[in-house]
Amino acid sequence: MKTITKIGCALIGWNANLLSECGEASHAKFNKLVTAILIMVMLWGTIGYLLAARYVGIESIPGRMGVAFAFMLAVLGIERVIVLTVGKARFMTALRVVMAVCMALAGSCIFDQMMFKNDIQEAVAAHREEVIQSTIQNRLKLFDNDIARINHSIDSISKYNDVLYKELEARPTTTVTAVSTNTIQGPNGPMKVQNVNKTVVPNPRAEQAKGNEEQLKIYNQQLEQLRLDKKDIDKSTRKEINERPLGFIEELEATIEVISHSLPSLAFYIVVFVILMSIELFVVSIKMGDTKCDYEMKVEYQLAMNENRLKNIEKDLKR
Repeated sequence: MKTITKIGCALIGWNANLLSECGEASHAKFNKLVTAILIMVMLWGTIGYLLAARYVGIESIPGRMGVAFAFMLAVLGIERVIVLTVGKARFMTALRVVMAVCMALAGSCIFDQMMFKNDIQEAVAAHREEVIQSTIQNRLKLFDNDIARINHSIDSISKYNDVLYKELEARPTTTVTAVSTNTIQGPNGPMKVQNVNKTVVPNPRAEQAKGNEEQLKIYNQQLEQLRLDKKDIDKSTRKEINERPLGFIEELEATIEVISHSLPSLAFYIVVFVILMSIELFVVSIKMGDTKCDYEMKVEYQLAMNENRLKNIEKDLKR
């Protein structure tokens, strides 16, 4: 048996020795299965490489190749499950059809994003412009609220300071009276004597007014910073959003918008989807649609023989 046939058997899970005993029909089906699986593996290896480069953010070629290899192994495992099924597995076939639809949708989206790259970039730019305008309006409201709050605080403190300054103008100082009581020895015995000390000090309202002035300086600095930030809100918001990495969902939404608003784009998407859907169902159609070859008949015959042998052993044990 040729080495390439042994490799193909290892790929799809067939027994090389059993295949060598089969006729041309089995070899033809074997070649069809290997070809279909190779097409699937190469297709999803390409999709995995594109995903790694475009969305996962892997810059090194070995890293992208690793992701592509993981995709290839996953698809190979799925197809081997179908190939190695003995008999008609309707539930598995239905499940594979559902998976084929999902995989074809995902694959066609990936390829369309590559084909319609320029159109998608325009759609993404338009969408981001809408996001920028909405974000600017929301942030302007927040700035206006903060500015109004600080202005209200400044007005309140200024009015209160006006009252304090009028009071300080009328009473710049205040007299502090300290009364102390001492006991002294008088002619008729001990007696209490009160000492009254009056001290002129600055009005304590002056310190309060000074503290308010410091608070006003802080508020004015905050107000000036808010006005500067508000002035640059358009520039800073545009820079923030435009420098944001392009995500898969954002590009997918742009792809849907491009496809839904253009008949040629929609037609191309449908063509790609049908092609991928057909490729996805290659193995299922070959496995379930073709007449059984002698390789499959031998496998089913061996299964039936083993079942009968086990049933006979079970009957003998019950006697």
